[in-house]
Amino acid sequence: MEEVTGQLLKTTIDELRRTKQVIVTPDANPSGEPPIFIIGVHRSGTTLVRLIVDSHPRIACPPESFFLLGLSRVLEDEKSVEGLAAMGFTEQQVRHQLRECASYFFQLYAKSKGKTRWADKTPSYIDCLPFLDALYGPDCRYLLVFRHGLDVACSLGDVTPREVKEHVDACGGDPVAGAARYWSRQVEKMLAFQREHASRCFEIRYEQLATEPEPLLRGAFEFMGEEWDPRVLKFHDQPHDRWIGLEDRKASEAKQFVPNIGRYRSQSPDVIRRMLAEASPMLETLGYVVEQAPESLDP
Repeated sequence: MEEVTGQLLKTTIDELRRTKQVIVTPDANPSGEPPIFIIGVHRSGTTLVRLIVDSHPRIACPPESFFLLGLSRVLEDEKSVEGLAAMGFTEQQVRHQLRECASYFFQLYAKSKGKTRWADKTPSYIDCLPFLDALYGPDCRYLLVFRHGLDVACSLGDVTPREVKEHVDACGGDPVAGAARYWSRQVEKMLAFQREHASRCFEIRYEQLATEPEPLLRGAFEFMGEEWDPRVLKFHDQPHDRWIGLEDRKASEAKQFVPNIGRYRSQSPDVIRRMLAEASPMLETLGYVVEQAPESLDP
C-alpha cells in the first residue's frame, strides 16, 4: 500500500511539474570558490582540523553551523516537494536555490574575515552527506577525519551529546558502549560516502595528524587546491571564532599538537570489553589494531 501511495505521489508531482513550471533558473555552480566540508564523528579531531584550515590565509572555517541539517529536510519532506512542484518548481531549481541560500551565509562569513573561500566543520553533517553532495556537486571537497573508536567513545562518554542518546539507550543506558555504537554507525555512513565519491574525499587520521602533521597537511591542502602555508602549523597563533558547544575545549584551546592517543587503555577491562562489543568490526575495517581487554584480576 505504501509503495502504491508513493508511486501516486511521484506521478502527481511529475504532472504538476509538467503543467505548472513557470520559473527557470540556471543550474550554475554556486558563486565563489569550491567549498570544503570537514566531516568526522564528534571528538575525532574535527575541531583541530577546523583550526588548521581556518589558519590558512584564504580559507575561513567557522564554528559548527548546523543549519544545513534544517535545509536538507526541505528535500526530504514529501509535502514540501509536492507544494513546490505545485508552484512550478523542479527539484533542480529547489536545489539551486537552497545552494544559493547556504552559500550566502558562508560567503559573507568568509568575506568578514578577509578571505575568499569557506569551509565548514559540523559533525552532525554526517547525517546529510547526500544532501551536501546534491547541493555542491563535483567541485566540493571533503576532509574525512577518523580516530580510534574507543578513544572517541571515552571522550564522548564525558559529555554524551544528544545524537548519542539513542545509542546509549540501545545499550541499556551504558554511556561508553552507546558512544562506541554511535561512532561505528557514523563511520559506516562516512565510508559509504567515501566509496561513492573517492576522488573528492581526503582521509585524515587523527593519530597521524597529532604526531606527524606536516606531511599529512601538505597533502590535504594540495587536495583542496591551495598552496602550502606554514602558518597552518601555528594554528594557535591565528585568530579564530570560538563557540564551545560540543567542540572539544582542549583542542580549541591547544597551543600545539598534543597527541591524545590510547586513552581508552586506562579504562577497566570491563569497560573496554563493552566498547569493543560495539566497535570491533569497524575498528578492523579501518585497520586499527583491536586489543582485547585483559582479564580482570578480581575474583
